[in-house]
Amino acid sequence: MGNSYFSFKQFTINQNNCAMKVTTDACLFGAWANSKIQSTEPLLDIGAGTGLLSLMLSQNRSVKVDAIEIESACHGQLCLNIDGSPFNSSINPILGDIKDWETDRPYQTIVSNPPFYEKQLRSDQASVNLARHADGLTLHSLFFHAKRLMSSQGFFYILMPFYRKAECLEMASQFELFPASIADVKQSPFHDPFRVMIQFSARTDNTEIETIIIKKNASDYADAFKLLLEQYYVNL
Repeated sequence: MGNSYFSFKQFTINQNNCAMKVTTDACLFGAWANSKIQSTEPLLDIGAGTGLLSLMLSQNRSVKVDAIEIESACHGQLCLNIDGSPFNSSINPILGDIKDWETDRPYQTIVSNPPFYEKQLRSDQASVNLARHADGLTLHSLFFHAKRLMSSQGFFYILMPFYRKAECLEMASQFELFPASIADVKQSPFHDPFRVMIQFSARTDNTEIETIIIKKNASDYADAFKLLLEQYYVNL
């Protein structure tokens, strides 16, 4: 998925000006979140990047999306991808910092595929560091602003490396956000989990737990993966 563009059934993601490209796990996250979202209230995409999540969540649903991105070149790409999609009238691309974003009406749904890494090796490209590293938006800051901007009955969806799962759950509990659903993601039945997708809520209900496998063998996607992605991937 390192090409300058990636085509889906209903939209195309151009990504040559964004440090973080379309990835299989990000596509799975968008499809997984979309399968759980029932509200048609406006939603917020924090760190929208290329617009992948905003576009996926706009498919087959009439919903207004605020897509906020801090990096200017990536925001330009975000605007291009939105303008070229069938959902251009419903997605609002915002150049800005989530720390400064205010709204008169809390969001029922917030999604984020945030910077993964804190206190790790840096690239010599500032845009890559901003996209990959959490110096500008730490996990603590992300949960603070998600809780600040979501409604009391809302949900916050996040994709993280599996090794940060416990840290993520602990951080959420500090803001009285609790896991409604947790999905560990494995490349194959023979691999350990490498990503985790979590749906948080302010309510302390039972947690739905699952494991999603991307490929059942070297050439075939797993059935659960295909079921989630078939409305997006061209070849499914």
